[in-house]
Amino acid sequence: MYNLLISQKLIIRIFRHLVLFLTMVFLFAWVAYSRTGEPGSFWRGYAMVFTNAIFFFGYAYITVYLLIPHLLLKRRIFTFFISFVLAGLGLSLLKFLFSDYIFYQAIAPENATSGSLFSLRALVVNTKDMTFIVAIFALVKFARDHYTLELNNRELQRKELEAELKLIEHQMDPHVIFNNFNNLYSISIYRPEHLKPTVKKLKAILHYLFNESKSDKVLLEKEVEMIENYIGLETLRFGDRLKVHFKSEGQMSGLKIAPLILYSFVESCFVHGAGENSRKSWIRIELKVQDSRLRFVATNSLSGSREYGNGGSNENSIRRLELEYPNSHRLAIREKKNEHEVELHVSL
Repeated sequence: MYNLLISQKLIIRIFRHLVLFLTMVFLFAWVAYSRTGEPGSFWRGYAMVFTNAIFFFGYAYITVYLLIPHLLLKRRIFTFFISFVLAGLGLSLLKFLFSDYIFYQAIAPENATSGSLFSLRALVVNTKDMTFIVAIFALVKFARDHYTLELNNRELQRKELEAELKLIEHQMDPHVIFNNFNNLYSISIYRPEHLKPTVKKLKAILHYLFNESKSDKVLLEKEVEMIENYIGLETLRFGDRLKVHFKSEGQMSGLKIAPLILYSFVESCFVHGAGENSRKSWIRIELKVQDSRLRFVATNSLSGSREYGNGGSNENSIRRLELEYPNSHRLAIREKKNEHEVELHVSL
């Protein structure tokens, strides 16, 4: 059904127009038969209607595919009106010459002309009646074109969103990788005894980045595992001057989320909170799942002498939330005295 209504393939377009033509002919032939009721008159009337329908549809095709696009849409309204009337009168004359009033005697005797074949009244009446088919044809074509345009717009928007998401992901990955290698370098210098477990955590992080995070959605458990590994690396790097509290609860099995959405907020806690604070710092991250709804809160201490700022990773995550969860998330970013808080609610 979709191909029949929308497809622009030539064979399907021809079939679509034939179906419309034959359907209208059958409808008018049935009206003629119901008025006369004569036995065996249906197919005779069908042949008459078929002959006259050629002129009716000819008027519709001339109007819709020639006059409207080349005159009306270019705002040549007066020329369109004159051409429309002249085309109708000309086709009416040809119809009368060809069918000799047969159509009107069969369908609408009250409209049948008498006297001269070239009666202006008969031509005007026939032209008026032909505009009915023109109106139906134009309405069907407008509805189909409008529907096709809407589908194309939606497809274009979808592709634009996909392209934007891919761009954001490509912007994010190098940033994440660099930070984690920087952590590894710091630990290898200042805390070499922790190098082996650190490399193990980093391996798990890189596997997540290069494999699982390339999917549109990942298991929430995997995203949480990624966060736990990252927190483990950062805890080793900062040592005693950073106190981290991480808590996750609720049934996560089977739930999925856009990859690295939560991670970027966690990373910002370390980069903008602990990373630029020479004093003892703290970070508190809580994640709770209830009835497929996630509540995520990330809070970190501030020095009090500096604005937090969103940072590139936060801006990316905010934009991705708008694209991935347009009507199913609520994000609040609060900056209080000496602390910064991100609270996210999202339906999974």
